[in-house]
Amino acid sequence: MNLHEYQGKRLLEGAGILIPPGEIAATPEQAEEVATRLGGERWMIKAQVLSSGRARGSFVDADRFRGLNPAGGVHQVNNHLDVHPYANAMLGNILKAAQTDPAGAVVERVYLEKVLEFERELSMAMLVDAKLGKVVLLYSNHGGSDIESVAAQEPESIYKLVIEDDTGATPAQLETLTGNLNLAGTLADQAKQIVHKIHALFIGRDASLIEINPLAVAGGDLVALDSKIALDDNAMFRQQQNRYLAQDAWRPDDRLQASKHGFNYFRMDGNIGCLAVGAGLSMATIDAIRYLDGESANFLDLPPDSKIARSRSAIEQVLNTPSVDCLLINVFGGGIMRCDTIADALLLINRSTPIEIPVIVRFSGTNADLAKRRLKESMPQIFIAESMAQAAQRAVEIAATAGSASKRSPQTEGHSLVGRLKALLTGREYG
Repeated sequence: MNLHEYQGKRLLEGAGILIPPGEIAATPEQAEEVATRLGGERWMIKAQVLSSGRARGSFVDADRFRGLNPAGGVHQVNNHLDVHPYANAMLGNILKAAQTDPAGAVVERVYLEKVLEFERELSMAMLVDAKLGKVVLLYSNHGGSDIESVAAQEPESIYKLVIEDDTGATPAQLETLTGNLNLAGTLADQAKQIVHKIHALFIGRDASLIEINPLAVAGGDLVALDSKIALDDNAMFRQQQNRYLAQDAWRPDDRLQASKHGFNYFRMDGNIGCLAVGAGLSMATIDAIRYLDGESANFLDLPPDSKIARSRSAIEQVLNTPSVDCLLINVFGGGIMRCDTIADALLLINRSTPIEIPVIVRFSGTNADLAKRRLKESMPQIFIAESMAQAAQRAVEIAATAGSASKRSPQTEGHSLVGRLKALLTGREYG
């Protein structure tokens, strides 16, 4: 579960890490009220979408800015009179950034912070090193939006601290860290405490990533100017406090929704929605589509013990994906999995809200004939394939002629961690 910036800032503040004063706003009027409460004369106003690179993003409707600077989803506002116009231009507008859906993401909240003057930018990111099987801290005496290019050009400027056990970084490791960051005195002490606090938060919340970039040196203190935090969906059963964050997110990401209902889901770049029972059959279905020059819109692995409620939720998840032009369902009923469970889920969905896109199903195994008969009687428009090859061929043919997915409104998509994040700090904007 990826958190919005304002949610990550709340967690950092709760852990005792300094952040600039800031509040969330959903309307231009609220933004004005927030600016008044925060005080001062200058504020950062930041679009809250699940993507890095917001400051370098672009709005679809730039005309709404009417003389203001339309570039990017992060702006510095230098007088109170401009707060309302900037918020009005950003809210409800679509921002295209590094990790949004190609169609962009609707800005439904903005975050206002007092502008903070700082002398230096550092960065820290805690994540799990899969090869080592340990928590690691990546840190640098560089920070800000150019950290990724710095990491590529000067890899020696990115330091790695391996945390060996739950007690956290050792005193010797922390001394090395403050030396590498050129910190001394109070700032060195604060840096050591921040590492301890990040680690405690990482373990306590079952996080998969906690990134602070930039971590600024400002007025004799270390202050987190931006945050990127991801929590492990698989730990949701023991993290009720994480569930509250999910409820606070006005549009939680797809993987969180899947986790709540007990199936695995990942968004992909194509327009053929896929649902299969079991990971092996799911991957085989995607491979068959790709072999025929089609592109899958998702990976969805429905567990074989699924009942109607979970099956319905999984099908609806695919149907609600903006890019999907047709749905391919591939079920091999064996053991406790029954094909008629999927058929009944489809019938319930269609009874509630008629399914508008073409659906292709391939049933084999337990109760396959029963499932096919029910669909033929109640949803004759569904194409019932006799083999996986026929199902994939039909789906690819339909998708090829369906046109673009622009017929649906864009949704905010949960951003995934790019490969570089697994080895280097990501390039996060100040915002």
